[in-house]
Amino acid sequence: MNPRYLLWISAPLVLSAGVLWLSAQEPKADPKGAAAEGVKVSELASQLQNRERAIAQKEAELRQLEQRLNTLQATLDRDRGELAAREKAVQDALARVENLKQRPAIDPQIIRTYEAMDPAAGAQAMKELAGQNMEVAVALLAGMAPKKAAKLMDQLAPLDAKLAGRLSERVGMSKPKEPVA
Repeated sequence: MNPRYLLWISAPLVLSAGVLWLSAQEPKADPKGAAAEGVKVSELASQLQNRERAIAQKEAELRQLEQRLNTLQATLDRDRGELAAREKAVQDALARVENLKQRPAIDPQIIRTYEAMDPAAGAQAMKELAGQNMEVAVALLAGMAPKKAAKLMDQLAPLDAKLAGRLSERVGMSKPKEPVA
């Protein structure tokens, strides 16, 4: 057997035996000091355990608060998204209402032509025009003199009461476009 292997095997055994022999020796310290030192270690161990419990409790509370914060953040994000969608819907509705209020510019000659027509014929022509382009019909009716528009509407009501009502509503809600300078 190689002496090197023998050394590698025997060295740990010798060291282990030395450690066992030292641990078996009784300490030659003062009995009062040993007891006092033992008490200090147990007090320190107790304090350490109390601190560990307190830290564990605080960590649990922090995890709960973090979960609550995450829940509130998700709710806030969802509400923010809903609010943005509602705001966009309101803006779109306002834009549609504003577009409905605006009348297209109508040539005054066409307005005079409708005013000069027989009210019955004008009512029939207005019905056809409204079927093709309601915006133009509203602008035309709004541009007419009130008495002539009233006669035309008087003849339109028996032909199509719903159309007469829609035209009246749209004329009442609309305003002329600002002239372009």
